[in-house]
Amino acid sequence: MSSDELATTTSLCPDCLEPVPGRYERRAEGVFLTRECPDHGSVSRQVWGSLDHWEWAAEFGPDPEHDGGDLTVDPDHACLAVVEVTDDCNLSCSFCFASSGPGGEGRSTAEIDALLDTVVEAGGRPIQFSGGEPTVRDDLPELVTRARDRGIDHVEVNTNGTRLATEDGYARTLADAGVTAIYLQFDGLTVDTYERIRGVDLVDEKRDAIDACRAADLPVVLVPTVVPGVNDDEMGDIVRFALDNRDVIRSVNFQPVAHFGRYDQHEGRYAIDDATRQLAEQIESLDPRDMLPAPCCSAYCQIGTAFVPREADVGEDSDDGRGADGDDFPFVPLTQFVDDRLWDTLSGLVDEGDYMELLAWTAAGQEWACKTASCCGVDAGGVADLFDEVVAVSFTGFMDADAADVNRLSNCCISVPTTDGDLVPFCGYNMTTTDGDYALRNRNGWGGRETVDGGRATEPTTDGGASR
Repeated sequence: MSSDELATTTSLCPDCLEPVPGRYERRAEGVFLTRECPDHGSVSRQVWGSLDHWEWAAEFGPDPEHDGGDLTVDPDHACLAVVEVTDDCNLSCSFCFASSGPGGEGRSTAEIDALLDTVVEAGGRPIQFSGGEPTVRDDLPELVTRARDRGIDHVEVNTNGTRLATEDGYARTLADAGVTAIYLQFDGLTVDTYERIRGVDLVDEKRDAIDACRAADLPVVLVPTVVPGVNDDEMGDIVRFALDNRDVIRSVNFQPVAHFGRYDQHEGRYAIDDATRQLAEQIESLDPRDMLPAPCCSAYCQIGTAFVPREADVGEDSDDGRGADGDDFPFVPLTQFVDDRLWDTLSGLVDEGDYMELLAWTAAGQEWACKTASCCGVDAGGVADLFDEVVAVSFTGFMDADAADVNRLSNCCISVPTTDGDLVPFCGYNMTTTDGDYALRNRNGWGGRETVDGGRATEPTTDGGASR
């Protein structure tokens, strides 16, 4: 191993997505993934902004090693199964995992039943109905009921919120059908952000969708796609907005833009450690290392914390709602009261099926939090009192071809069911080559569309917006 080589792995060539040897290398203060393909040569892309943070993150979570078999997800490890019900969308976005838009095809009910059966046979993990835009299907409430009738307790809907905002009673219809949370695309608070990322002003519709969910008692997870130079300066304001509306918004899941599906241009990846540092510059009480790795997947895939009111903390600085540094942000990260070793222990107690429940603060997630608190000697009743005040904030760094690591793919906790009865890694399912081919999906017969916009991954349509 050279002085600049940090680790080796099995990677994928960005041009063909065939397995090739890969190595992580130190360059200046960042970390690069370099790989050699016999057909397409050498390529090296930056995957982490800070060597120091990369080495710190390595101390957490599993250290997966691919066994050389198929890229399928261990059902016991899957936190969430994403069930795509349509390629159709009522908008058309510059940034979209699914490369969806108006006129896409919907899946048949029989095919969706088969996908739900795959989830049930894998242990009935939480699901997310997605697309495309799932609310373009008038039978979505029926599909939700079909999932709940199979014993699937947690059913999210991933949506741009347009129908929730514009159709009276639609949120209540979804709630009555059994939806347990809304996974709402929410890129920011300004017109400019939506016009640049989605091609259309959606500010009022986002607020109206949240109000509709509030009236229907439907928990909301805000999901911003973060694009450097566009809305990365709004992350702190999004967190504040979520905290101001914490009666209905349960968490924020930031998703730094990645290079798959449809996107504007192929530039450097926005690593989650860089995004975390930028958020910390915008939130007075947050330190980058307060964002700790998720309890299930790789520490390089997801990190997060939960903000709690200052008056709930145990320090002397909580009596007037202000911190020791004099800031007036009335919330602090809960992880400040947990050291890294204890967090690693607590993470090991989380059943993967409960993690999404925790993010949405559903009844099952609250039950787990109380149980864990009791195990640690904390008054569970006091924890329960905090439920309406806590907002989880996380970053998910989706793995595109630039960062392809087969070992991490094999440990993916977000899965996509197939009609053949498998759960496959979400990032592998959506990963595209430089030319826009869904090569892993096609090679393994996982289903779905074959290319992005006819194979042009870097030339998006921009006449609207989309939920992903």
